[in-house]
Amino acid sequence: MIVKTLRARQAEGTRQLLISVASELFTERGYAATSIEDIIQRAGVAKGALYHHFSGKDVLFRAVYDAVQAEAVSGVMAAALAMKEPWAAVRAGLSAFLDACLEPTFRRVVVLDSVSVLQQEVWEGGIEHNELPMLRTVLTPLVATHLLPGVAVEPLVHVALGGLYGAALFIARSPKPKAARREVDTVLDQLISGLRAGVTPTT
Repeated sequence: MIVKTLRARQAEGTRQLLISVASELFTERGYAATSIEDIIQRAGVAKGALYHHFSGKDVLFRAVYDAVQAEAVSGVMAAALAMKEPWAAVRAGLSAFLDACLEPTFRRVVVLDSVSVLQQEVWEGGIEHNELPMLRTVLTPLVATHLLPGVAVEPLVHVALGGLYGAALFIARSPKPKAARREVDTVLDQLISGLRAGVTPTT
């Protein structure tokens, strides 16, 4: 078993503190309105300590983004895997993701600010959306059990990702997020009902 040294534990503690504080500030003010000085002052650390772990604000944002997104994906997976029937698993998983859009940190960091901060990295292929493996897990049973005959998994998960983020942006940008969330639910239920009614399972 590897035992971390005191210095390593302290360094990891500082890194996690910076991520936590940056998450709070990005949520409160947004990425553009949050400075490095704001972060180190609230965290109570020296600027050198921040730059020891993160080369810039954008890199710190990426660490916050990864942490927030990973927590949401974990919730989605738990909700979906708790359901045995494939369509019920899809509905539960997507519902959990849309619920995350009501959380201020997820809404600001993952849905809104990441579009501009991480855009170049996404287009250059530097980010593999955490949602893609999540959607593969949730949607593959529909294909594997022939509930969507003639449909392949990869185009399905990419089309679903686009729809999911469209819904997320609709909720996040709404002045009444909870009402928007209910409206998205109505659309989602209609889509799933239409898919279920419009296909004949094959064996």
